[in-house]
Amino acid sequence: MLLTIDVGNTCTGAAVFDKKNIIFKNKLSTPIEISERFLKNLIKSEYRDKINNIIISSVVPLIDKSLSISIEKLFEKRAFFIDFKTDTGIKLKIDNPEEMGADRIAGSVGALHFFKPPFIIIDSGTATTFDIINENYEYIGGSIFPGIDISIKSLANNTAKLNKINFKIPDSIIGTNTEKSIKAGIFYSYIGGLSFMIDEYKKIIGNKAKVIVTGGLIKYFKHRIKEIDLYEPDLIYYGLNIINERISK
Repeated sequence: MLLTIDVGNTCTGAAVFDKKNIIFKNKLSTPIEISERFLKNLIKSEYRDKINNIIISSVVPLIDKSLSISIEKLFEKRAFFIDFKTDTGIKLKIDNPEEMGADRIAGSVGALHFFKPPFIIIDSGTATTFDIINENYEYIGGSIFPGIDISIKSLANNTAKLNKINFKIPDSIIGTNTEKSIKAGIFYSYIGGLSFMIDEYKKIIGNKAKVIVTGGLIKYFKHRIKEIDLYEPDLIYYGLNIINERISK
């Protein structure tokens, strides 16, 4: 079995694969340092003894060392950390490949589990990212902008007389007080902005491009943007599984 781990700034998730199928997954808040105890809480004991390989996507370099050490102690195996040099089958045709986050690499590869390129990947989390892959399996770039939560916090922190606002999908596009107006403004501007950007990217890579959405905040957009072909929260895990198969040959 394969253990895939995705270390993000907010959460660290794990999924166990039996061949191409996810048989277990879990997610916890990302700690300052990863310990054996953390891994035991993340991965159930019934799966730990069955792990043959471990592959990791991490965007938090400060905890990579503690994660690597804890994995070796718990599993008696070395984990493989993917990066821009990893042979994934997708070529990074961008100015500075070393700047490419491991999560975006894995997500881009994960789309291959469902479709052939071209495709457009939207990852909605702390930040909202677009990743664009053309029909030649080339990653040609994308865009990054603040996620919904960051946008609301920024507006609340920089506006007088506003208390903390916890986001939820607004009942109407018309806000009847300040808090509702902020929620309506941010949510519906995201809906419109995402649709516009999808249309613009399709002008570049073709109208046949599939649109895939992943990330913790996809629940906000589900069934609200007609251009989206697939909502897949486990895209990064599928990408890690494909990469592991490729590098194990």
